[in-house]
Amino acid sequence: MSNEDIKKEQLRREVLDYIYAGAFSGIPAMILDESEVQNASYEELEEIAERYGIK
Repeated sequence: MSNEDIKKEQLRREVLDYIYAGAFSGIPAMILDESEVQNASYEELEEIAERYGIK
C-alpha cells in the first residue's frame, strides 16, 4: 500500500467516525453521506472533510 493510499484510508476513517458520531448523537441525516465517503477519491475526501470542518 502506498503512502497516499494510507493517507486516503486514514482520512476516510476519520470522516466516517465523524459522520457516525453525528448520526448517533442526534443528527441521523449525516448517515446519508456515508456512501459518498465510502466511494470518494482522496481529493473528494479532502473536500468532504473541509465541509465538515475536520481539516
